[in-house]
Amino acid sequence: MMIKVPEGTVIIREGEANMDMYKIVSGNAEIYTGYETENEAILGIKSKDEYFGEMGLLTGGKPSIYTVVAYSDMLLMRITEADIDEFILKNHSDVYRIMQHMAESMYGLKYGMDMYVKDLEDSKNNAYLKGFSGYFSKQFAKYNATNMKDPMKEAKGKINYKV
Repeated sequence: MMIKVPEGTVIIREGEANMDMYKIVSGNAEIYTGYETENEAILGIKSKDEYFGEMGLLTGGKPSIYTVVAYSDMLLMRITEADIDEFILKNHSDVYRIMQHMAESMYGLKYGMDMYVKDLEDSKNNAYLKGFSGYFSKQFAKYNATNMKDPMKEAKGKINYKV
């Protein structure tokens, strides 16, 4: 089914169940985590012939891990659970591209987590002593640093939590 989506519309919201996958026929979408919060981060931009929402469709509607917002007016092909068998039969090359994208995402996640672990090992868990190199390291450092004591201040009887 084809649907028109006006610019600025939230198509998928992080944390909400999503059972549909979408192919962009025209327009662009922004992908966010922490949308409209102080932790908002843009993960990417999707454009013509790209897909989003596949995780919800393939996991039976588990909560979305990101928010998708129409960056411009969009025309989308909506693929539901009822449509998926026919879609796979008629769009095998697209299915292969979706699988490639998911595999690349898993490698990216593995790389980011490896960087985070390396940063922790190198800094011996002292987030404020080291510049962090991996994406996840930077994100987790914000959380960890709020719970870490500065040994220099603590030695003088003053505890200073780094943010």
